[in-house]
Amino acid sequence: MTFQRFVATLLEVERASSRIAMVKMLAEAFRELPPEEVPLAVLLLQGRVAPEFEGLEFGVAEKEAAKALALALGRDEAETVQAVKEKGDIGAYALEVLPRRAGGLSLRHVYGELRAIAEDAGPGSQARKRERLSRLVAEASPEEAAVILRTVTGRLRLGVGDATVLEALALAFLGDRAKKPLLERAYNLTSDLAYVARLALEGEEALRQVKLEVGKPVRMMLAERLPGPEQIMEKLGPHFAEHKYDGERVQVHFDGERFWVYSRRLENITHQYPDLLEALREVQHGPFILEAEAVVTDPVTGEMRPFQNVLNRKVKHLTPELLEKYPIKGFVFELLYADGEVLIERPYSERRERLERWFRPHERLELSTKRFVETTEELVQFFDASIEAGCEGLVCKKPDGDYEAGKRGFKWVKYKRGIAGKLSDTLDLVIVGAWLGRGRRAGTYGSLLAAAYNPDEDRFETLTKVGSGFSDEDLNEVLPRRLDPYRRGERHPRVWSLLEPDVWFEPVQVIEVEAQEITLSPNHTCAFGAVQEGRGLALRFPRFVRYRDDKSPEEATTTKEVVEMYKNQWA
Repeated sequence: MTFQRFVATLLEVERASSRIAMVKMLAEAFRELPPEEVPLAVLLLQGRVAPEFEGLEFGVAEKEAAKALALALGRDEAETVQAVKEKGDIGAYALEVLPRRAGGLSLRHVYGELRAIAEDAGPGSQARKRERLSRLVAEASPEEAAVILRTVTGRLRLGVGDATVLEALALAFLGDRAKKPLLERAYNLTSDLAYVARLALEGEEALRQVKLEVGKPVRMMLAERLPGPEQIMEKLGPHFAEHKYDGERVQVHFDGERFWVYSRRLENITHQYPDLLEALREVQHGPFILEAEAVVTDPVTGEMRPFQNVLNRKVKHLTPELLEKYPIKGFVFELLYADGEVLIERPYSERRERLERWFRPHERLELSTKRFVETTEELVQFFDASIEAGCEGLVCKKPDGDYEAGKRGFKWVKYKRGIAGKLSDTLDLVIVGAWLGRGRRAGTYGSLLAAAYNPDEDRFETLTKVGSGFSDEDLNEVLPRRLDPYRRGERHPRVWSLLEPDVWFEPVQVIEVEAQEITLSPNHTCAFGAVQEGRGLALRFPRFVRYRDDKSPEEATTTKEVVEMYKNQWA
């Protein structure tokens, strides 16, 4: 396929009026491709040349890309850099200034050049990247160049969700969108859309044979929520409860020689936890995949510190001073693979027993505290003990529940403390729009339009306007920096909204929100018609709590969860 045809498809997808239309457009494009180019197209759709967990980045800032564009145009470097800065979008600027030409690049050639840019490292790499990028831009049509430049600078924001790509692949190569679950299973076990695309070309049996692999992150299982201990006991019966620690959930892989650490967003964060890996290496295990909560502890008292302390490790280069100031302890709670044995399909009780036999203690490692509870009174007592120990609450787990990769269900249930006058739990919502501020907030965003995620429809349904809880710094600096790169001229096709904000955003940024209650609303689309015909759900007195950079948009609170919270808020 020519890259020009691929770019045309991107433009069609961006203008699509619905997710179903996006699926059909992508499926048609996938069928047109030679088989060997399908995985490449899937990666380029994501603005990448490798799965995210491989950590292969382009390493090209917008200023460097602007210099490459200047070189391709034969223009003054400083003037071009300034012009791109004023335009705010290097792709839009390239469309204006590049001479009209047909292009004619192949998709395979563009992918190869972009991959070479990403892989180039070491002394002189920035100059080599710039020269290679300038040659590619010089060969491209303006439309091709715009996509190339947005890709290398991380600004190709199509907003095509993983679920939409999987559905398109199912339609293109299995003949039926309804066969998406086959691809979802493979994706949940490997976190590699390009790999899943290759398997889809081979057929259903190849997809059924997929198994987890050490080094490829397994998409993490998620917990549902219920309002209190009575409802949890009614739903689960006698079960195991574990402390819910206030840290970063990590998945650690070890192949016998090399370690990988992945976040819940599938990012490779191995470099952030050298002390944790040192502890795991000292206890000398064979190959494994485990999950743990990485918690910062006080270097003097050993007490657990809040989640915000973990964020201090999210830097490019960890210094010995940072490691000493924010020491990590890993609370291990899952073992998915050990010494050649795959455990995810085993019931929780067996996985936990296997973990306890496998685990070797260390001053930086500890098993999550657990207890088997048979009554509501026992559950409440254990919950109170977890709070006293510095935890957020409990995760309650069905003894016979398997590990459902990438899914949220009632095999795990969160139990967190309610606060008088508020819902028993906060919600993680996606910002999809904003209203401009007036009065004291003139020149900033006055309030944000936030949405829950509907995984069945792969869309974001509005739930609330959030305007309180933000500091002056949030309003004047943080929100513009976080949101402006994602501004759109029109509503994103994956967003369902009856409201018309001043500004639309791509559904990317997740925030945590607290509220007093959930009410029926004719203006919001969350779970529209599920509780009452012609009504959705909305939050009353919402308040911003914090940014959730550790969560992807698809990990936001689901519409089904909101419905359950609505039904249970007075239980």
